[in-house]
Amino acid sequence: MGFGGEALRASAAVQREVQIEPKEKGRAIARELKEKLGAEPKMVVTFYDPLCGIDAEAMIAGMRMELSCPIAGAGSGQPWGVPLETVQFWETEAMNHGAVALALNGPFTTEIGLSHGTAPSGIYGVVTKARGNTIEEIDGRPAIEVWREVTGCADNELLHQSHFAIWAVGVERTVTIGGEEKTDRVIRGAFGFDPQTGGVMLQAAVPEGTKIMRHHRTIEEVLNGTAKMADDLLQRLDGRSPWAVLGFECAARTYPFLGPVNTRAEHKALRESIAPRAPWLGMMAWGEIGPCLGQTAFHNYTYPVVTFLSEAK
Repeated sequence: MGFGGEALRASAAVQREVQIEPKEKGRAIARELKEKLGAEPKMVVTFYDPLCGIDAEAMIAGMRMELSCPIAGAGSGQPWGVPLETVQFWETEAMNHGAVALALNGPFTTEIGLSHGTAPSGIYGVVTKARGNTIEEIDGRPAIEVWREVTGCADNELLHQSHFAIWAVGVERTVTIGGEEKTDRVIRGAFGFDPQTGGVMLQAAVPEGTKIMRHHRTIEEVLNGTAKMADDLLQRLDGRSPWAVLGFECAARTYPFLGPVNTRAEHKALRESIAPRAPWLGMMAWGEIGPCLGQTAFHNYTYPVVTFLSEAK
């Protein structure tokens, strides 16, 4: 997909070892993007290494300190299986532990949709011990025990990616918009287990004392969520036709969960609904960045979609 025209401006930035002081690294990326662009971006797209121990939410918070525009993007992925390595690209360099970002400015606007891929079970718990990105205890029990109990994985079985993806943790967020309190959720999925501490490793910190809800996944929930996102986007597009679309769908939603037939059907219906004639570009993500109650947030098991539109005259 190519973006061009005399009115379009772009800049790019990189940070390495983003697991170290991720908030400051995110802020540095955003500052460099603005300096190179010479203006406030209208859209920023970012990719990062999800396996380096980064707190993705902290990186986003740093970027938001410098940027007022929408931010979307994802953790780099790898083939489905045991998590080993993801790679980021900068110029002619291939790296790990990196984050790269692209800023765009020009005569365009965006509308961003987001589809959740989980359903709340109604079963709450409390994080009683946490360390960085690792939840060590839930309700006073080792978190790995709770995960095994929910997934049905026996003690003598090795927890692997299929067990990561069966269920997730939902963290509620409440903000006041226009004098009205609104609540939504961000989803946290497991990206590793620490048998020594009994911890479950995430891509973002969940502090001690946080009330969490168990979320489960069904094919119906995923497909209905995508259809709901399409309806919401159509309402906001209000008859306008996007000229380009970017998608960042969680890799654990597609072939490993929905299967080939449902995955193709999901995308065919979504494209025909919101932008049948526009070019689409996308990826299978390991952690997604998209909106939550008007703010940029980190998610798992979601599908952010960015539509580009001509600026109203």
